[in-house]
Amino acid sequence: MARPKHRAAADVCADCGALEPGWTSINRAILLCDDCCGIHRSLGRHVSHVKSLHKGVWNAQLLNMVHMLNDNGANSIWEHSLLDPSNSKINRRKPQAKDPLHPVKADFIKAKHQHLAFILRPSKEECCTEEELSRQLHSSVRTSNLETSLRLLAQGANPNYFYKEKGTTPLHVAARAGQALQVELLIANGANPSVVDSSGQIAADIAKMAGHIDLSERIIECMYEVTDRLTYHVCSRKPSHQGDEHLLISHLASLEKNDLALEGKSRLQMLPNHLLEELAMDVYDEVDRRETEAIWFTTASLPEKCTVPFLPVNPQLSSTRNQGRQKLARFTQKEFTTLIVDLLVEAGRRHTLASNALKISIVAVILDPAVSMLRKEQLGKHGSQVSDDEPLYDSVASDDDYAALTSTDNTVSDVSNQLKANKEETFAPMAKGLPSMVEVLKKQLTLSESNVRDLREQIHTLQNTVEQLTRENSELKHMLQLKGSGDSNINGHAGGEQEPELEPVHDIKTSSTRGNQRPASMYETREGLRKPAPWSTNICQTKRDTDALSRNNTQSLWECGALNLPPSEEVNRRTEQVTRRIQELWMAMQDPSQREAFVPCAERIRVAVAELTAIFPQNPIEENIRSALRQLNGNTGRLQAECSGLQRCTSDAEHMDRCLQQVRSCAYDIAKATKLLVTQFQM
Repeated sequence: MARPKHRAAADVCADCGALEPGWTSINRAILLCDDCCGIHRSLGRHVSHVKSLHKGVWNAQLLNMVHMLNDNGANSIWEHSLLDPSNSKINRRKPQAKDPLHPVKADFIKAKHQHLAFILRPSKEECCTEEELSRQLHSSVRTSNLETSLRLLAQGANPNYFYKEKGTTPLHVAARAGQALQVELLIANGANPSVVDSSGQIAADIAKMAGHIDLSERIIECMYEVTDRLTYHVCSRKPSHQGDEHLLISHLASLEKNDLALEGKSRLQMLPNHLLEELAMDVYDEVDRRETEAIWFTTASLPEKCTVPFLPVNPQLSSTRNQGRQKLARFTQKEFTTLIVDLLVEAGRRHTLASNALKISIVAVILDPAVSMLRKEQLGKHGSQVSDDEPLYDSVASDDDYAALTSTDNTVSDVSNQLKANKEETFAPMAKGLPSMVEVLKKQLTLSESNVRDLREQIHTLQNTVEQLTRENSELKHMLQLKGSGDSNINGHAGGEQEPELEPVHDIKTSSTRGNQRPASMYETREGLRKPAPWSTNICQTKRDTDALSRNNTQSLWECGALNLPPSEEVNRRTEQVTRRIQELWMAMQDPSQREAFVPCAERIRVAVAELTAIFPQNPIEENIRSALRQLNGNTGRLQAECSGLQRCTSDAEHMDRCLQQVRSCAYDIAKATKLLVTQFQM
């Protein structure tokens, strides 16, 4: 990192032509004067990322990228139609340095950068789709021609475009070619350095394998830009990524602990990963606004003309999130620092848990690799290995099969005990600092052990059922041998008819789903018609399968376990029930003094969601339906917790407002997941 030196006086503001500009727009790659910079700041970082040329801390390659593009006419990309004498439709005059800021300069900057009114637009004959532009960008970044890449990005090329045929993104191509300035341009315009290619490698790995070590280290720094910026804002230090030190949790100052801070930390722990990432990005934007504002007041000639008191609205985000982003400006410096520290600690905790989970899974494989082989053998035993040329009678289960099942159970039990010991050793150092997390893990472990016991009981019940079916199978075979002389009626056929096979008894539902399959034997279980259920099968589903198997007939196991999606009318009826419950909560929230009604409303929403999810199978095939059901269950639990916290909150108006905002967010997520379900059934 280095501070830039003063440039020659030949530099001018790209928007009004003023001399000696002191600011730059990184993603536009242009220089700006104080007046124009104030308008750029009011547009937001999603439009123009503003940074001080002389007082900002710069990476050398990023600064080189900005100056390279600015010196080579990057501004002509944003003012193409103004510079084209053949374009008579544009009569707008570019403002001069002496023109008033409002409305002359402000309107021009908004049209130029927010609405992109003057960039080159392809004609109807040359109209290019976003995919075509992105493919051109994919090819352009392997060269040093930055102007072409910036023009394609301005016209709508996607910096994260994944070229399926080549299995890479533009960032991977630039990294392999060693084009450091192209990498800076892509990342400044939204490229994600954490995206992997078709071989599972990130851009930093590609650059390192190609021998571009410095570029690889720079890409890794960009991967941790958010946490690095937050850490530097708190303790003026950054971690050394070369030594695999990505967070400085231990160096953060210990802040005051009070009830409000502890409650905020517990709420952070309850957030799912994607919401925590969104909060971290919003805090990052607020840090950038505050630091830029501080430089602005020390350098601008009239700083009060263009102050930005809070984060500008980003139309790509929801109104709820935009409101939350703007409320970050109301935090005092101490409160804001506390929030940043809690965010970094929570990010470090989740990183540690993810690393420990990976270590535990590796230890499990090392402890007994025979377990995985045994599961593969069982999958092969239950897999579809029966062809149409083979006999229809499956072999009857023997005592040896049950002995293998018992030995498998013992082996899995030994591995689980070993894993439990490893977990206790792994989380022992964390127990001192995170007692609540250890308690939660202990409760989850107890619940898992209870589930294992229930599953073993169900296995025992299933074994008894299989034994009963085996005896029934033997009796039927014996009856066939006695009745095979020729006079009697078996299954409704005359004795004189040839009967090489016996047709199973089908119900209406099964006959409709097996129209294209060969008939199953009365004596076979036809386990090959479906994949075996995983070990994590829900206990309730196992009980239903057990009840179906215990009936006094020879209906196949596949028929007993068949699962279908519910009818759309039933889905609509139950989603309307969820919507009415959410409306009840919304009406109750209009009067915050009636806080005692929030928890009952949340409970009614939970019951309605449970009734909705109960009509779906345990593991639907469609990914969208699975995702919607997961969102419903997760956000319902979070809504109950938020309503309980809201009922207990103090009379502080600001605190109550934050609680109400969380409840609204949960209710909105539940409604969005419900809408996704209804949409799937209306297609």
